[in-house]
Amino acid sequence: MIQGRLKTEIEKEFEIVVREVKNLPNSYDDTERVLIIDADSIMYFASHFPEDSLMEFPTEEDRIEEAKYRTRTKIHEIHNNIEPYYNIQETFIFIGGGNNFRYDIYPQYKSNRKEKNPLIPVIADYMLDELHAIPSVGAEADDYVYDAYILSEGNCVIAAIDKDVLYNCPDAPFYDYRSYKDILGTFKSISKLESRLAIASQVVIGDSGDGIPGAYGVGKAWCRDNMNLNMTDYQFTKAIMTAYLKANNGNFEDAKKQIRMYYGVLKLYTLDEIESRNK
Repeated sequence: MIQGRLKTEIEKEFEIVVREVKNLPNSYDDTERVLIIDADSIMYFASHFPEDSLMEFPTEEDRIEEAKYRTRTKIHEIHNNIEPYYNIQETFIFIGGGNNFRYDIYPQYKSNRKEKNPLIPVIADYMLDELHAIPSVGAEADDYVYDAYILSEGNCVIAAIDKDVLYNCPDAPFYDYRSYKDILGTFKSISKLESRLAIASQVVIGDSGDGIPGAYGVGKAWCRDNMNLNMTDYQFTKAIMTAYLKANNGNFEDAKKQIRMYYGVLKLYTLDEIESRNK
């Protein structure tokens, strides 16, 4: 019989972590909806192989097959967690498609990102060919998700992990499929008022993940003190200008230039808007 310390170590080694979905809906919604998946992050998660996993997946072929399996499994998991609560009629999967116009507006966009994983193009091709994903040509998957949200008139469920998508798609069910610790995923929602405040605050704060600095030296605390849910569009615009004037020592032209540039990169666009930009 195994006893004492050895027994404890074996139990720890084979301990099973039970993950659960947070903030589950209270009841089934039979409204006919489409499921819109921003799958860019799935590709990144599926293609990541830390150094300590290379013994398990020693060859490139092993890693490709494992990444494909992870991708399929995640898409299946998203369906399994959403369909018991929403009447999904059709699914649209969006991934990056290249030639993102944001680099024309702000060449430093995402310049802080590490070198791209060489497996990602392989998995992108797999998603396009086998899972019928739609490439976001000339923009980002976020833009295509936003466009699909607009076209669905809100009769959708959005599966994504990006806060930009959540901020821009108010009043639609949102499933954050990021898994960590004991959490498998989380249902979220945002109101129109919360959406306006979040977007205005983001213009000031910027987005460190995308290399957008925002109003230098003006952060979240300033936004909390100077913005609120009930502000008008004019009041939000005035607050944003005040923040950028503060960051630019009162130089109006520099403040206006930065606001226009950063907002142009941060905002999400419909396909019609993207087409108009490219004409």
